[in-house]
Amino acid sequence: MTEYTSETAPRAESALRWGHARWGGVLGLGLTGAVASVLPVIGVNTWSGVSDDGILLLVSRAVVVVGLLVAVPVMLLVLHEVRRSWPRYAKTVLACVLLADIGAMLLLTVVLPFRWGLLSCLMYCLPALFVACATILRSRASVQAAVAGLLLVYTLAIPVRELQQHVAAKEWLRATGIPSRAMAQVVTLPGMTQEPYTWDGKTLTAMFDLPMGPSQAWMGAERATLGYVDPCGPLLEGAGDASETESPPCVQDRPGLWFRGTSDDVVGYVLQRDGVTISLTGGVWPRAGESDVEYAAKRRAGLRRVILAAHPATDAELWSREGSTKEPTLVGLLLL
Repeated sequence: MTEYTSETAPRAESALRWGHARWGGVLGLGLTGAVASVLPVIGVNTWSGVSDDGILLLVSRAVVVVGLLVAVPVMLLVLHEVRRSWPRYAKTVLACVLLADIGAMLLLTVVLPFRWGLLSCLMYCLPALFVACATILRSRASVQAAVAGLLLVYTLAIPVRELQQHVAAKEWLRATGIPSRAMAQVVTLPGMTQEPYTWDGKTLTAMFDLPMGPSQAWMGAERATLGYVDPCGPLLEGAGDASETESPPCVQDRPGLWFRGTSDDVVGYVLQRDGVTISLTGGVWPRAGESDVEYAAKRRAGLRRVILAAHPATDAELWSREGSTKEPTLVGLLLL
């Protein structure tokens, strides 16, 4: 009995050390892979979202290249742990792990946009940890567990995204001091992108961008004011790289709706509904040989449809339209 104990104790201790080393390798490879994947993923996401902006396109490509160059020495830090499981193919396996980490993280960004809060960082580390688990442990059970873990992460990403959208909306409203969420009215001008809302203490404003070659131009403006203010007052208009105000003619179209402009010079509409006054100007519609009067009528009908379809922003709609808050909060740092 004594001989058996003396022989098996060192083996058990050695197996325990090996087990600890393997799990340490999983943790090291997982966290290192997550860190190394961040820059390439940011670059690819920016690249995929760029349309005609040549400078931003060049910058995004540079970020991808620089990110990959930075990732190589970072991943080499865990080469020793990989060699324990893959002594002959360590560098090749390391390169495959990096590509798998980048791919898994890119897939996660489709469902859950990245933010710098604790919850986002934890969610974005998990795919790399599961890839590392399958790589270091090298067993059928570990591969199956890694696949199941990745599927669980992508499934959980949907409720986590909804939670973050709700928290982000509440934090933005609290930080800006906007008195009513009903002021964040969503309108959609065809072919244009809305910039984040700006709040001046009285009016919530959104400018709309239209691609003009390598840059963007302000070609639309929406303003929302709490209460029913004068619908025939000055209107804000986008004028390329600036904004201006003007006071066009004012005609009531129907109860709660006023047309601003003339038959050949359409400026916008003003809508009063649910305790909010909304003004909308600008917009660009395709022109196919119409006369000036016909095109003005087309723009007028289009603007009328757009402003009548205005509605309070949901959490998901505010996610891309809310401006940044000046001071981060504890809730934001934890959950976003």
